[in-house]
Amino acid sequence: MGTRTQTAPGTGSSSAAAGDRPCIDCLQEAPAPTGPTPDTRDRRPAFWLLAYLFAAVMLGVTLPTPLYVLYQAQWHFSSGIVTVVFASYAAGVLAALLLAGRASDQVGRRPVLAVGLGFATLSTLAFVLAPNLGWLFVGRVLSGTCAGLVTGTATAALSEAGASPRRSSQVAIAANMGGLGLGPLVAGLIAQFGPSPTVLVFEVYLGFLALAALALLRVPETVVERQPLRLRFEGLGIPVAGRSEYLVAGIAGFAGFALLGLFSALVPSFLGQVLHEQNHAVEGAVVFALFSSATVAQLFVARFNSRPVVLGGLTTFLVALALIVAGLSAASLALFVVGTVVGGIGVGGVFLGSLSTSIRLAPPGERGRAVSTFFVFCYVGMIVPAIGVGVASTYEGDFRSVLVCAVVLAALSVGCMVGIRRAAAITTR
Repeated sequence: MGTRTQTAPGTGSSSAAAGDRPCIDCLQEAPAPTGPTPDTRDRRPAFWLLAYLFAAVMLGVTLPTPLYVLYQAQWHFSSGIVTVVFASYAAGVLAALLLAGRASDQVGRRPVLAVGLGFATLSTLAFVLAPNLGWLFVGRVLSGTCAGLVTGTATAALSEAGASPRRSSQVAIAANMGGLGLGPLVAGLIAQFGPSPTVLVFEVYLGFLALAALALLRVPETVVERQPLRLRFEGLGIPVAGRSEYLVAGIAGFAGFALLGLFSALVPSFLGQVLHEQNHAVEGAVVFALFSSATVAQLFVARFNSRPVVLGGLTTFLVALALIVAGLSAASLALFVVGTVVGGIGVGGVFLGSLSTSIRLAPPGERGRAVSTFFVFCYVGMIVPAIGVGVASTYEGDFRSVLVCAVVLAALSVGCMVGIRRAAAITTR
């Protein structure tokens, strides 16, 4: 997900240059390879094999979520360290996006997917063999590198596998966010009811990866015009036209991913220490509820224009923050779960709408770079608030730390809503 152009300064008034359109139509304009494809055979089997591979890789990304509390008990480290371990994943994603975002356009989809599966396997083995905390960092960095390589590549490959553009976009959404949701659910169930919870989970996952490798063998290559591989950082790209609305979309993505990061890193700790829930299956199910509701929301709102989707998502996001804080304050698991589901709906709308906005505002030759820059906003959002809350909770407690984070995210959300309405008003003049 990278291209070649250079960032130029711009003003907010230029957002008038881009009218609003349905999210699903914007997603169909996401970067795709140039050049002819090698054959026109029926690719429906390859399409679903790719979907499985994509979902399996994303499942592995969140697999450790319910296990962090077990590692804490085993190796005696704080919640702040948990968030740093989690953030190392996001650092791996960013490195892959910024350095190898165009790799599959250069050398082909299958080689990059194969390398991604290799990183996923190494990450899994690091968790299986982990004798100390340091190995968790290694496993998470490798997992993030895998996700950074596979996400854009698998999305592009799905768009080339013979299905309609809308079907490709919908399946990519479901495989991506749905896989992320299944990871904690599978891990929580195995950790609660199986032996050796921090080992068996990853041994089972190696079977998922083996099936994904077999699936890749049956997937045809769709990139014909190959180039030498070049790994380099080409800078961030913010479109000139619609600059202010693009930045608003990036900040909205930051806020949405902040909640995903908090849940992926710290929910098991919140459930155990604040809500007194020690069941690992419940911990995994709560995180699954967040990602699955986000997946359903994205599929439901994909046909609506991007601005109303972001505004609706941000409004729902504000309600979710209030419910989550109230659930922690009252030590009510039921209220916290309701906030989780509402939060997933909000994050789904915010992410899909803001991603669509970033694609819609970018000129055709700059879309890949604009999307990569948008994901930089998102993954910085996943890192910074999670580390802040994790460290602050050591000194101020979980509730106060979450409360301060929720207030900051709410303020960002309100600011984004104002910015979107201003952009809409300029466009309609």
